[in-house]
Amino acid sequence: MRTLPTLLLVALAACAELRSPVEWRDARARDADSLPGRLVLRADSAAFAPDTLAAGVSLPGGACPGSARVAWSGGSGVERYVVWWAPRADSSAALMSARSTDGGRSWTTVEPVDTVDRSTVGCSRPAPAVAADSASGYVHVAYSMRAPEGTGVFFSHSMEHGHMYHSPVAIMYGDELRQVAIASLGDTVAVAFVQPTRSRSELGVALSRTMGHIFEERVTVPSSGDASDPAVALAPGTIAVAWVQRAPGSAPVLTTRIGERASPSTNR
Repeated sequence: MRTLPTLLLVALAACAELRSPVEWRDARARDADSLPGRLVLRADSAAFAPDTLAAGVSLPGGACPGSARVAWSGGSGVERYVVWWAPRADSSAALMSARSTDGGRSWTTVEPVDTVDRSTVGCSRPAPAVAADSASGYVHVAYSMRAPEGTGVFFSHSMEHGHMYHSPVAIMYGDELRQVAIASLGDTVAVAFVQPTRSRSELGVALSRTMGHIFEERVTVPSSGDASDPAVALAPGTIAVAWVQRAPGSAPVLTTRIGERASPSTNR
């Protein structure tokens, strides 16, 4: 349930004037109309790995086609989490999840992540994003929907290996449903998203140093206008983002950018 104190805290965090939590390096760009895989950070450089996380996932009947996203907890892939949109008769949708402990051969009872969507777009909506942390057992989910209090980008997580998701946190309110991406590393969670306002389609990043309990920092990625297909990856002290830039009258361009994350003591 969304509470007034939560919304006030989000509004205060969004309005606070903070020094930039990320020092961005120069962007790298090449012609491409889609991401070539899953974004990863390797030896302080951004790369793309084959995205095989969703291989073999079979969703319940009626799930929105193409909406499933999968995260592995740990490197073996034995423990997996899947999230997806389940449409309803009134063309709104519920965000659902399930867990597998046998590499995706079977899945636990379906758990709701967020069920208050009020949009009327059916399955014509961006897919959610999911990340899992094997050490803590946390599962982090980012998504865009029309909530009762407004349209925007939201975040929810489970602290119990996918059993019961906590009250959602608003990342940014706006006018449009937008694409999202998420990554986690220890206590840090990063949500990358196309900003949900009609007048701006730049890439935003929200950073939490508290496992997603509060998003203390927000930043707009420089020179990221007309962004789509966001991706994000984390490494100690470093963040990478990628997006496809679709400027009117120009060929699509795949752009990647790496930044150094400031320590809490230097961001005051």
